[in-house]
Amino acid sequence: MRYLATCAMLAFLPLGAQAADLTALHQESVPGIAPFVRFAANQSGQPDTRFYVATPQRKAPLVLFIQGSGCAPAIYETAPGKPAATVFALVPLGRAGKHAAMVVEKPFAPATPPVGQGGAGGCPSAFNEHFSMGSWLATLKTAIGHAVGLPYVDRSRVLVIGVSEGATMAAALARDLPEVSHVALLGATGPSQYYDFVVNAYAQGGDDAERLHRLHALDATFDAIGAEPESGSKFAWGHSYKRWSSFFKESSSDNLARARARVYLVSGMRDTNVPALSSEVLFAQLKTQGRDVHIRRIPGAGHDLQPPGAGYGVLDKEYAAILQWFDTGEIASSN
Repeated sequence: MRYLATCAMLAFLPLGAQAADLTALHQESVPGIAPFVRFAANQSGQPDTRFYVATPQRKAPLVLFIQGSGCAPAIYETAPGKPAATVFALVPLGRAGKHAAMVVEKPFAPATPPVGQGGAGGCPSAFNEHFSMGSWLATLKTAIGHAVGLPYVDRSRVLVIGVSEGATMAAALARDLPEVSHVALLGATGPSQYYDFVVNAYAQGGDDAERLHRLHALDATFDAIGAEPESGSKFAWGHSYKRWSSFFKESSSDNLARARARVYLVSGMRDTNVPALSSEVLFAQLKTQGRDVHIRRIPGAGHDLQPPGAGYGVLDKEYAAILQWFDTGEIASSN
């Protein structure tokens, strides 16, 4: 984990709509994370919407980062006065001052990253009872609605960068919010997250009998989730039934087909968490529809987009290429 003091570690309102009521927005500067300002929007009967926006040097486009799955906070303190970030490239971009960099906290995320279990197994029960694709999308929309009303945000160009689960959210935002002019999806599923499981069931090899056994087990788990789709206490594959049932219904391929945004995809060619084939299906659908879409395939890389032995400099280059595409429309040459 890199500290905020150095470099962060590791995704809007309809055109013509009125900006959100900023009088309902609380904001504060937090020592150690300048130029980021922390905001909280209060809604009756709903958890607070908490987010951070970096104040740019002048009025600038909004760049929203959407983190992957789980409940790790986007920004937290490792010790009093020592903040850290769990979203790669957020802080360097904010401190560069050329964009209004933004990140939103998931409701009921703990103050520090959970220890031990992966996925959402170590998350607070309130988080798992609340979290779904729909609830997270509503939170993101609320935050963006406030952010585009800030005086230093140029709402005419908005980039949403989504990683893994965040890529699914970025595609949904592009579908719903015309002001999202660009989306960059890293490790993105295409037709559905359920499709990813099916691809992996085939990719694990063996004869057809073994593949059928895995597919039948997959179908059985899917049926169990479908029988209790709102359960935040029952888990499969590291996440609640509620989370899976809502995300299985989402297709980034369909969502982006209904959006106007330009699309930039990044996929590790050895990714097994979200099979590279899933991103390829997404690319193929958009490409054949005549959409403005680019894909960056990283040889040897898995879901973290880093080939074996590569340092964080590889990711720095990938994010720099995304920003170059957003700022100038140019595609960086691959090395």
